[in-house]
Amino acid sequence: MAHELKALQMLFPTPVAAFEIKDFERINKQLLEEIEVRRKAEEGITRSNRAGWHSTLDFFQRPEPAHRELSQAILQAVAALTRRVAGQKDMLAKLKLECDGWVNVNPAGGYNIPHDHPGAFWSGAYYVKIPEALQKDENPSAGAIEFIDCRSAPTGQGLVKAKHFMGSIPMKPTEGTLLVFPSTQKHWVHPNSSEEERVTIAFNAKVVVNHAKMRAAAEEQLRGGYGQAQLPGGDKKPAVRKVDGRKKAPAKTK
Repeated sequence: MAHELKALQMLFPTPVAAFEIKDFERINKQLLEEIEVRRKAEEGITRSNRAGWHSTLDFFQRPEPAHRELSQAILQAVAALTRRVAGQKDMLAKLKLECDGWVNVNPAGGYNIPHDHPGAFWSGAYYVKIPEALQKDENPSAGAIEFIDCRSAPTGQGLVKAKHFMGSIPMKPTEGTLLVFPSTQKHWVHPNSSEEERVTIAFNAKVVVNHAKMRAAAEEQLRGGYGQAQLPGGDKKPAVRKVDGRKKAPAKTK
């Protein structure tokens, strides 16, 4: 008699979302022009990148039109994803997203070593330019971003080949794709095996308390009417009574 499988649950899932940015071809063309101007004026920094150019972390503060437009698109996508995974439409009512971002330009042979992004909630990458040679390469790792499971694989995984126990998963997004994933997810970028540059925008997003919205909500509550709004200290302001059409203060107690 066969045993009945009652349930199979996937514990500790890692959400990796892919968005296609609207009108990406126009945005990407303008972005590449703006990035080229920046590269001539800025030295860049070194983080997880090996070779290539890594801008400072000011993408979301830049004045260039395409930088600004993409920044807004990323913020909207990340906000929508946060609501989706939380299952609450109003979950950002008193919260806000704070983002920093940077440009990655990987030349031939350029890559990013394995790393994660501590201190943020979401991280992600937007794909501005993917060399045609990488797009046509049937090797799933050619120029790919690869996500690494930091948990040790079960003994025998090499024999069973179960996809749920894979130690790493490569992805090759197309131009115009925005990938968003938890900042704790370790990942790296395979070497660019083409002769053209590979250009992406990477970012971190923090979910923080929006103190301005919280103050506004508290003030609105206080304006809601005497006798209803809770005042500092836990006391309620006594309601004003009307007698013969005239306002009369509450009677004093002895």
